[in-house]
Amino acid sequence: MRAVAEQSTEAIPLSIAIPAYNRRGSVEVLLNSICEQAGPDDEVIVSDDGSTDGTAEYCAGIPGVRAIRHDKNQGMVANWNTCLKSATRDWICLVHDDDRLGPGAVASLRRACALAAGPALILHKYAGTRSGDGFRCHYYSPSSWAVLNCPTIPSGGTVHRTVIDQVGLFDTRFKYSADMEYFPRIVARFPLVVIENPQIVEYRIHGANYQLQTWREPDFYDQLEALHRTIISHTDIQQDELIRNILEQRMVGDLFHMLKMADLFGDRALVRQVGKYFQRFRCHLSARQKVQTYIAARTGVCPHLQRVKRADAVFNR
Repeated sequence: MRAVAEQSTEAIPLSIAIPAYNRRGSVEVLLNSICEQAGPDDEVIVSDDGSTDGTAEYCAGIPGVRAIRHDKNQGMVANWNTCLKSATRDWICLVHDDDRLGPGAVASLRRACALAAGPALILHKYAGTRSGDGFRCHYYSPSSWAVLNCPTIPSGGTVHRTVIDQVGLFDTRFKYSADMEYFPRIVARFPLVVIENPQIVEYRIHGANYQLQTWREPDFYDQLEALHRTIISHTDIQQDELIRNILEQRMVGDLFHMLKMADLFGDRALVRQVGKYFQRFRCHLSARQKVQTYIAARTGVCPHLQRVKRADAVFNR
């Protein structure tokens, strides 16, 4: 890892592509945030995956927006791949249809692309700094460390066409979280630039969020485990015991994130479901975590998380 100093950059045209499905209202907000920042050489694409709410028709009527229409729903990952294949610029940015770009996001993505000085993957992990703190990013050379620590937020991810030509597209076998495998696959071979400031994407987290829906699927957990095994295979780690420990630690980390989100939205059935799956990884839990996940599995309530949520609500009044 090396810190990248702030420096001037040339304008680099981007393809900004939105894979969309039945979210006309949020797509309208997103397109407004993109069109406010896009330059004359940028390309804006909306790939509509068989929406029935008029998303494609709305997008087709906006000057400067290229609308692609699938008559039949192809699925999320296939639609991501449509965006990558349809783009005509060298740098391609995917933005989810229920998010929006933050102020200065396009200029910051351009700057990161120039700093990469060649084919690379540009991701972001906002560090919570103030907007006036200026542009900041970090550069990572291809390595096993980069593979295991690569951010996996697909919205706002930007990739060079050469990377796609050599590494391929999102793997449609991982229908729930293909980005979690694709980005590590890339950084095993190409540099990674992670933007810490400014905030590139402003997220809308809601009960109908696609990610939350996938966690309720009965095959999600087995696929998540297979996905992490594939990610680890992109490293040069060979020791079986180390691979097993890394796999189980990554699974525990994901499960706690899922437990927190399920509890936040009051989805007791999902809290129970996640709590039960923790039993596979009890050896990686502290005594407190064992009690916490046991209660979650039995009652659908995670007491510690509930207390944290209530405390945050009181603090932020």
